[in-house]
Amino acid sequence: MKAARLLGAAIMLAVLAPTLALAQRDAGASAEPPTPGQPPASVAVPALPPPSGPSSAAAAAGTTAPTAAPVPGTEAEGDEGDHAPATPQAAKPPPFQRQPAVLKDGMLRIPGGRFTMGTSDKNAPANERPARSVAVPAFWIDRTEVTVGAYRACVDRGACPKPPRTSPMCTFDGGDPQLPISCVPWSAANTYCLAVGKRLPREIEWENAARGTTPVKYPWGGGHGCGVAATLAGETTNRSCSGKRPSKVGAHLGGASPYGVLDMSGNVEEWVADWYADSVSELSPRAGASHVLRGGGWLSNPSQARATSRNWGSVREAGPNVGFRCARDD
Repeated sequence: MKAARLLGAAIMLAVLAPTLALAQRDAGASAEPPTPGQPPASVAVPALPPPSGPSSAAAAAGTTAPTAAPVPGTEAEGDEGDHAPATPQAAKPPPFQRQPAVLKDGMLRIPGGRFTMGTSDKNAPANERPARSVAVPAFWIDRTEVTVGAYRACVDRGACPKPPRTSPMCTFDGGDPQLPISCVPWSAANTYCLAVGKRLPREIEWENAARGTTPVKYPWGGGHGCGVAATLAGETTNRSCSGKRPSKVGAHLGGASPYGVLDMSGNVEEWVADWYADSVSELSPRAGASHVLRGGGWLSNPSQARATSRNWGSVREAGPNVGFRCARDD
């Protein structure tokens, strides 16, 4: 009997074996095959670095690709500084642009037109604010400040008064005819310009010649340095970039204005024709107690030698930091 049961079980297994094999095969075939190009599930996929800029498609369309949302759990916690907004970049200064100008007989023709006068910088003195658009006719202005040699020639022919020696640093007797004349009061500067067939520049003309059509901080555009202007070396020093006297006129070619006018910043402060007024809305008043000085000098701080800086001098002002240049109508 036992042998008969064993024989029956063996026969049953033999009959069912193909069916079991077929079932196992069908069960394996029912699972989805892996997608072509994808690694097996057991292989870790390394994270790709974030894109460095817009996708090529977005760039071609002129748009920026959307930024992916941050992955939860990746931000640092407990440090508020990590989540502070980025500091905005400071506004770039306007680009320096050379302007066309004609040079003839030592004078440059400034074409005139509209330009930005003054500044809206809240840190600037009130007498320079605000910036505003103004118009000026074409005019001519000396390329350099009036020299000792040119002023002495006027004195020698009896057309100009000898400047008072108010300081050992006055240039008239300094022995160098190429230094700018200094220690000249406004009346003597005005007399000289008239004697040579010119006039003192108007304040609006002076600033136009110094800045061109771009509202630059200094005539040459950017920051200050002893290589471009003869002023004090810094805001907190008494050391002048030019030593114990101003530089020879035209020595700082790198400090030329957009029109090519030299020494509009530093060397000597320059008289202009206008009476002084604190308010820019009252430029060129009909009368006053003092006249305007522009540009700063070799004894001025750099901040006093900006293209918008305005100073004043009384009728008796004749210090070693003061000189002038001339202008004429077109």
